[in-house]
Amino acid sequence: MDGTGRDPGAFAGPIVDASSPDDQGGGDGSFTNLDLSGTGDGGAATDGGAADLAIGSDAATGTDSGSSGIISGGPCASGAPGKTAYRVLWAGNGAGSTAYPMYDVNGLPDRTRDHVGAYTYQIGGHAVWDDPFLGAGGLVLDSSDFVDIELSTSGLTHVYSATLAILGRSFATTSSGSFSWQTASGTGATPANAVSNSAPYAWYQGNATAVIPAGNAGLLLRIKAGPSSGSLIVNRIELCMEAD
Repeated sequence: MDGTGRDPGAFAGPIVDASSPDDQGGGDGSFTNLDLSGTGDGGAATDGGAADLAIGSDAATGTDSGSSGIISGGPCASGAPGKTAYRVLWAGNGAGSTAYPMYDVNGLPDRTRDHVGAYTYQIGGHAVWDDPFLGAGGLVLDSSDFVDIELSTSGLTHVYSATLAILGRSFATTSSGSFSWQTASGTGATPANAVSNSAPYAWYQGNATAVIPAGNAGLLLRIKAGPSSGSLIVNRIELCMEAD
């Protein structure tokens, strides 16, 4: 556990919270009672900057919010099975600016734990937003940073499938990329080079069922870029679930 109250797991180096537009070089990344054991309540989270922007409801994006089933987030934009348990958009104010999350959908029955952040290892660093010319742009996810999503699966008794998907591309001129994920329940990854470096952006999916347990009030989902490029542009992240 480092001085910010976050457990960097297999990562080394300082962690800087860069999840808000004015966190550049100034966020303290502090988290209260963050639980990586998978058994606690996770506590509250703050990112030391301005409040993360939110677009509020599915109506703001024209998607169907849905009303049936225990997962209420409507159809998955990625085309994955089930319904949208969570979706977030990464925005910025021009190439090279600080990337920040805009909360889109939380379709889980327990929404008390709801926070996304991009964290860097460089003191004074910030998560970067880029690629506005070949697509809508997004978070630059590479070896210098990672994304943490804090959720609660309380109220779920069974998770039959959980699909983690990103909308974007590999941020490299010569190679495709991939992504991996981790919770206290285990790890997973897409195959190497699963994410194309070509435009337009596309959805890329990974089977995360094994690491998304039911009944966990303090779930922390960590996402990193992988080979070959080790660098991605991430416009959206979506978690789709079949559960009861």
